[in-house]
Amino acid sequence: MSTEEVSPDEIENTRMLGARNETEILRAVARTTQARAADCLGVSASTISRTLEDLPRWSHLLAALGLQIAPLDSMVVDQTELTALESMSEKYLQMRRQQRLKGMPS
Repeated sequence: MSTEEVSPDEIENTRMLGARNETEILRAVARTTQARAADCLGVSASTISRTLEDLPRWSHLLAALGLQIAPLDSMVVDQTELTALESMSEKYLQMRRQQRLKGMPS
């Protein structure tokens, strides 16, 4: 076991992310169906059903590892990219405000 203490906030964040992971997986299973997922894996639908019994534990494990579930069509942006985007957006908006104040066309 780790000697590093886990704060109550970290525990709560892990619980919340784990619940989101679980919800995302269950939505995907509902859209796809257990039978389709089973066919893709080459197993029976009952195997998928039994696997889903451990879903809360696996969802929370992923959360504890700092991972989250996202649909394939999602765009994942890390904190560095988000900070850069915010900075560029702020500069752009400042320039647009200055142009408007000077009466310049956009």
